[in-house]
Formats: sequence, C-alpha cells, structure tokens
Amino acid sequence: METEIYKEELTVLSFGAGQDSTDILYRIVRNPSFKQRYVKGKFIVVMSDTGNEHYHTYEHVQFIINFCDQRNIEFYFLTNGEYHPRTWPTLVSQYQRNDCIMSLVGPRSCTDNLKIKPIYDFIDHYIAKEYYSYPKKGKRPKGKKFIKRFATDHGKINVILGIAAGEEHRLKKSSKKEKKAMQINAFKKWKDPIPVWFRMGINKVYPLIEENITRWDIHEHIKGLQFIDDPKNWPLPYPSNCMFCPYMTKIEVLWLYRNHPDMWDMWVQLEANKIKKCEGNGKKNLGVKGEKLLPEFLKEAIIEFGSMTDEEIDDHKMSHGHCVMSTY
Repeated sequence: METEIYKEELTVLSFGAGQDSTDILYRIVRNPSFKQRYVKGKFIVVMSDTGNEHYHTYEHVQFIINFCDQRNIEFYFLTNGEYHPRTWPTLVSQYQRNDCIMSLVGPRSCTDNLKIKPIYDFIDHYIAKEYYSYPKKGKRPKGKKFIKRFATDHGKINVILGIAAGEEHRLKKSSKKEKKAMQINAFKKWKDPIPVWFRMGINKVYPLIEENITRWDIHEHIKGLQFIDDPKNWPLPYPSNCMFCPYMTKIEVLWLYRNHPDMWDMWVQLEANKIKKCEGNGKKNLGVKGEKLLPEFLKEAIIEFGSMTDEEIDDHKMSHGHCVMSTY
C-alpha cells in the first residue's frame, strides 16, 4: 500500500511596491473572505530590486518589511544581485557594463531580467530548502526542478500578480505573428515561449481583475482604511516603475527633472555614452525615446507642461504607472 503524500499549498504575492500589489496585501490582511479566495496554504511575499527604484519606493518597501514582520508574514526583498542574472545585477550596472540603454524601440528585457527571473529563481530555491531538505547554504539549484517537483507532489504554486481592472493590456498575449506562424507551419512543431517548468508549476492569479477593482477603486479603498485608522498604517504608495524607464511620459520626465536633477543628469549621460559607442556603425543610433534624445524630449515637456505646478505634476505621478509586458 502506497503512503499518501501530504499535500501542501503555496501562495506567493509578487510584490512590486506599487499601488496594485500593496492594495492586494492590505486586502489579504484586512479582509478574511478575500484572503480565503486567493491565499491557498502558506503565504509569502517576494520583491525583486531593480536597483533603480524611486526613493519613495524604497521607503515604502521598508514600511512593508515592518508591516509584514508585525503580522508574521514572510517578506523577501531580493537585492544585491543574489538571484539576478550575472550580467543584470541592477539596471544601471547593465547600462554601464555595455554602454547600452533601454529604449522604446529596443528589446524589453529589463522586466524579465530584473523582476521576473529573480523571483522565480528565488521560489525554486525557497521550495528546495523549505520542502525538500536542500542545503541552506551553498549554490542554489538550477533548472527550476524543485518548482516542477513541488507541482507534481502538491499542485501548482499560486503566484498573485497585481494588475488592476482596466489595465488588462499589461497581460502577455500571443502575438499575431506567433499565431500566424502556428497556422503556416502546420508540419513544424510550435515551440511554446513559456517554459515547461512555468506551465507545469505556476498558476498566475489576478485578484484585482477578477474582482473588477480599478486603480481608482484602489485609491478609494486605501483612503477608506486611512479614514478608520491612522493613515501612517495604510500608506498609498506611488505607482512603481524604474527611474530610468523609457515608457515615462513627458510629465513624468518633468517630474524626475524637477525632483531628482542628479538622476536626470545620470540618465542623460548614460544615453550619451550609448550614442557615442554606436556612432558610425551603419545603423540607426537610437536613444531612450528613439531618434529623439532625452534633452530634446525634456525641452518638449517643458514647453507643453512647464506651467504645471509641482503639486499638479506630483498628482499625475501618483496616478500613472506603467509596466512592460513580458513572456511570463
């Protein structure tokens, strides 16, 4: 007679330190029915550091570390390149290493390398240590074999992702090009871009979309918590994004220029280094915004929005987030 395997469940909140994932965490703590619907088994919170987060984001992360500690919630902040790809310890180090720059017209590799890969490498290592007696010290496992093993023994790991209703465009969908290739190459086996370990071991969960919770609902929910309790206990963070994100709007660029001129100057210099490196290579030499370089983009921003007060720009920054779509 075979011994029955005791089934475990694991739920991971992929935390970005922005409004969406913060609201989900607050709801899990405050709302028993919400928690029952979306937290299965053990619950942990994991965030990967890009090394280029806003200062206010790092302040919020420290708040959340204390918030979770007070409630016996395991929170893991992946930093110092521990789980990052060797060539991507931080965003700026990648820029400096290769005299490159993230661009609107280039490969969208920053989110994958700095946010997604580290989290799933951590999850695999965490499962190995917590469930399969893998050595606490030493090299971490490779190949996501423990994610696959856990899925076989206990079921898929539930990974909660913070995307608000109305922002479904941020979800990865198969491109028209991929679908067309599948139709044309009828006799060629189509290779799924999602790795086997992910399809086998991960169940992506989008509570805000399922509950039809918009970004404005998030604002109202957190303001309501602040009304019944001390606002310091339930802060509403800015949307999270890197300081050097190519998807920043003109108003957001103006915000960075006004609030952190030193970081703006660094970004301009990093772009200039890339332009200089690629001079004379016979190809289009593109910067953050394509052919239009950052100084010119800032000039246009000042002409169009320079009359806005700091408070108005800050209000815009508080209500606008962005994230690159990724394969996972």
